[in-house]
Amino acid sequence: MTDNTSNRGDFTFMQLADPQFGLFARFSGQTAEAIAGFRARGLNIKPAPQIKGFSDETRLFEAAINIANILRPAFVVVCGDIVNQWNDTAATEEALRIGELLDDDIDLHWVAGNHDVGADDRHEIPTHESLARYRANFGPDNYAFQHEKASFIVLNTAVLQHPEETPEELEALMKFLELELRAARTRQSHHTIIFTHHPFFLKRPDENIVGEAHLTIPIERRRPVLELLERYSVDAVFAGHWHRNNYTTGGNMEMVASGSVGYPFGDDPSGYRVVHLNKDGLKHDWYAMDELPGIPNAISAT
Repeated sequence: MTDNTSNRGDFTFMQLADPQFGLFARFSGQTAEAIAGFRARGLNIKPAPQIKGFSDETRLFEAAINIANILRPAFVVVCGDIVNQWNDTAATEEALRIGELLDDDIDLHWVAGNHDVGADDRHEIPTHESLARYRANFGPDNYAFQHEKASFIVLNTAVLQHPEETPEELEALMKFLELELRAARTRQSHHTIIFTHHPFFLKRPDENIVGEAHLTIPIERRRPVLELLERYSVDAVFAGHWHRNNYTTGGNMEMVASGSVGYPFGDDPSGYRVVHLNKDGLKHDWYAMDELPGIPNAISAT
């Protein structure tokens, strides 16, 4: 298994996205007509009897944490939509309970998603109340940390996507981002990596796709962020939100949207990403929940 430290600066981290406690129940008991409507929107909803609670999310998130305890990465990052409803106390408590199952010497980093802070009917627009609740439960939503010679920056892209109710939060985020990018350069970091919930773009940095704005960051707020990321030579952005894998680039920067550890919307099954860094570069692979790297079906066989 992977050792989480190395004298050469080699290490791995594990990325999870969208455990979204409550989503299996949300999409259970749907009519054939409703399912067809969801699929027309690109959401591969599967017929299922009506359920309550979040037993499926618990099973999958616990399995992911168990895998992390076996792989022993330097840290685990959960890229947003931890819960399906921002003020669901039971879902929040269950996610936190399972997070505490991670071994004490493996750090856990939470990232805010739109369902975690979106207080409107579409789960998109953060408010002062929803942001305060998130921070009380999961900690800061914009923060930075370092490991070995790499710098990592976590951003609350729900504020970037919809700053209507909290414009001062957007201003603070932009100042924070530039400050931390400068600090990473001063440290002469081998890598600078961003963690978000929303990917910044689908295929190209300059795209402006009508009808798909909810999937990315609007171009008028995307451009100044991408200018900063290019100026400070950011290596990669790892995101979630789409519940499927998507890979693209902007200049020399990778833009990676990882599939969900929870309910999948595309062909990719529930799973997790393992990212390996060393001083020369980074590489990453996606695994289904019943796989460990180099040990196929390890979870289902135990």
